[in-house]
Amino acid sequence: MINTLLTSLLIAVTFLWLSSYTHHTAFGVDRDVEQENRVLHMTYRISWTGHGSVWLGYTSVIRNKDEITPLEKFDLASAILKPVKTTLAPSASLGNRLGFWFIRQTTPKPVLWVGVPSWLPVLLVAGILLLYRRRARLI
Repeated sequence: MINTLLTSLLIAVTFLWLSSYTHHTAFGVDRDVEQENRVLHMTYRISWTGHGSVWLGYTSVIRNKDEITPLEKFDLASAILKPVKTTLAPSASLGNRLGFWFIRQTTPKPVLWVGVPSWLPVLLVAGILLLYRRRARLI
């Protein structure tokens, strides 16, 4: 069971790695929280950016409460294999070009993103799968 799960996960992250240089894929959750007359809108995502990196993080924004728009207490969100037409800015650092990112901002809206090259999750899952298979063989 675990072997099948890890193998499926390895296939999925390998596919996302190979597509992450030309297409954007993201999975996450949107959440609205009412605060007096305002709404705190939070998004949590894992995102293959289309530039060869995978980001994990969140953004949030406070907006005025709109009586017409209902609050979304919990909303699943995704974007699957959207073509990417933009390139990295020339000012991107060497670390950014290699796929490493760290973005933290507290004002005007809280943002936290941590990014690693998209091949790194493939190596991590493959390593875990190999360790699991080796351990299963020894038992």
